[in-house]
Amino acid sequence: MSGNTAMFWLLDVEAYDFDAGALKGADITGMLIIVSRQLWSIIRGNTVVSALIGPGVFKGMAKRGNIKVEIREYLSALVFNPSDLRLEEPVPLIDIVNPEVIDPLASSKTEEIYSLISKIIIEKGNILAADPLMKFRFEGNVPQMAHYDEQIKKIKISYVSGLQKAKFILGGTHGPIYRPFADYYRTGRFMNPIYTKLMMVNDSKFTKFRTNESTSDWMIVEKYGMTDATGVAAFKEEYEETLAIIHKNEDFFIYD
Repeated sequence: MSGNTAMFWLLDVEAYDFDAGALKGADITGMLIIVSRQLWSIIRGNTVVSALIGPGVFKGMAKRGNIKVEIREYLSALVFNPSDLRLEEPVPLIDIVNPEVIDPLASSKTEEIYSLISKIIIEKGNILAADPLMKFRFEGNVPQMAHYDEQIKKIKISYVSGLQKAKFILGGTHGPIYRPFADYYRTGRFMNPIYTKLMMVNDSKFTKFRTNESTSDWMIVEKYGMTDATGVAAFKEEYEETLAIIHKNEDFFIYD
């Protein structure tokens, strides 16, 4: 388990025959941003699916025939079956193959690498070179020598901090989905998951955060033996732990 670290997950979403509220049986596409400590496995009976648990936002488009509806839902979890593939591409409906995962609490670091630098040097005069390539002389000029030189140099590479990376990525291209996330947090409505929904891609619907057949009896595999909570209680417990990390490090997660 990832302990006291929570990360932003940015994922492309594509789902079919989805109950999007105002539009049922729709195809939906869009992007999801969610803060989760890790990608969880949840089990019920013989069924195992994946989940990201924490505050989030889905923003996209629902389409059925010629009807299109923009949708934005505030989430407390995303549940999906990673084995569900698109019809034409070997990629999950939730693109967990190429997610954008950002740890805003990661510190900057410096790494040293060694690089081999090769160059050709041309010098005038009678040069004693270890690797001569060509000696030439123009009329009336001193002789010139072209020779080969190789050096190994140590180079330092500095990486930006997780906060700088988050601000750059979320404040730029992904601003249209990050800003609703940050604004909803500032209103305090993420504090109670009752104001959010579960995005159950495996069941093709959004569902309210309450006990129902969509969430009953699910158990988080990685937390087995650490808690007796199951179903929506297990989701709520993990959601609150993730939210506590955001509260403690608010300046790393919420900014303009």
